[in-house]
Amino acid sequence: MSENIDIITAINELLGDPEYWDQALPLPPRAEHPPLGSTPTQQPRAPKVGTIIQRSAHINKKKQEILMTVLPPPPKRPQGRTTTAGLSTDVPSIAGPSTADATTDTVTVRPALLMPTGPLPPPPIPVQIEPEVIVDVPHFCVHVSRKYKARTLHGRWVLRFSRTGQLRYHRKVS
Repeated sequence: MSENIDIITAINELLGDPEYWDQALPLPPRAEHPPLGSTPTQQPRAPKVGTIIQRSAHINKKKQEILMTVLPPPPKRPQGRTTTAGLSTDVPSIAGPSTADATTDTVTVRPALLMPTGPLPPPPIPVQIEPEVIVDVPHFCVHVSRKYKARTLHGRWVLRFSRTGQLRYHRKVS
């Protein structure tokens, strides 16, 4: 135990003043803050992903006003060709002159045929399997998928093509 007392006295002698710990030390002087207007203000950081930001009342009110307004009606679509409903019966029929036997004149207008737009697909490629068997194979099957199953009067066939589009393999399936 005497060794502990000697250590404490040695520490007190090193510090010089044994009463040092009993006194309250004065606070260190503070640096004065510069006025708030002179320092550049930092931009607020963007919120992290997933953060929900609450809208203020005036933004919600504007949104509600926008949603509650009545929209004007959409513009009318242009009228296309009509069939017999839009034409009068006074117009002579397209089929030919009316005869005395016909009691009413009706106009028969056929609707316009819908034609596909865009380029036409390439024509099929004729492939000779055997001397008497020629099959029309679609262009896609010859150059892209390079295989085709054909059905003819002579039976069913499995056809395979090379990269250049030449018949590489053919087999008759029972």
